[in-house]
Amino acid sequence: MIIETMTKNGGIKMIKKCCWLTTIVLLTIILMVGNIIVLAQEEQEESNTVYINAEHLEYEDEKTILSGKINIKKNETVIQAARGELFREENRMELEEEINVDYPDGNVKAKRMSALLDAEEYVFENSVVLKYLLEEEENDMVLNSDYLKIFGDNNSFNAKNNVVIDYDNKIFKGDNADYNGDEEILYLTGNVLIEEGEDWVKSDEAKFFLGSDEKGYTADGNVEIKINLD
Repeated sequence: MIIETMTKNGGIKMIKKCCWLTTIVLLTIILMVGNIIVLAQEEQEESNTVYINAEHLEYEDEKTILSGKINIKKNETVIQAARGELFREENRMELEEEINVDYPDGNVKAKRMSALLDAEEYVFENSVVLKYLLEEEENDMVLNSDYLKIFGDNNSFNAKNNVVIDYDNKIFKGDNADYNGDEEILYLTGNVLIEEGEDWVKSDEAKFFLGSDEKGYTADGNVEIKINLD
């Protein structure tokens, strides 16, 4: 009888202990899930936040005018300029003078810039210089043009008008350049000229493979080649 009672009491204690442990585990899981949700919300809020600094501000009905050492930060992109206007309803900025942009894939300098802050789409005009960081640092690509548009999560871009690209000891020229960030392929069209020393290739279009796995280029349409045999 005594043994039976002890067994029952021991069983009850064991059940209570198991219930208590189960409760602790469930509470721990709930707290962890709650923390993950809070962190995700904070990251989302931060990704939708823009920080702006300037020496002078004028607030008008539809826009905010900024001047003097403008510094704009959104995620990992930092934009600097001398003068600018923020159109609040459109989340759009128009910037001028001393434009310098640092972003994960490189640096851009220009005299004029338009930025759609929510879409992270940036258009540069007038004396544009892009230094694009490829996987191999010694082979960074430098692009000059009159117009450049950077867009998308993979920082693809389109450049046009007087496009000149310096890459891997070669000079590429054309009317229009499109770079696919996912494929790491540059498409050049219109009056294409590829110069390497005194040698050159001319064509209607060319495709350049800039990734670490594949190198070289192809040229198509009215291809002409000059080779110096000396």
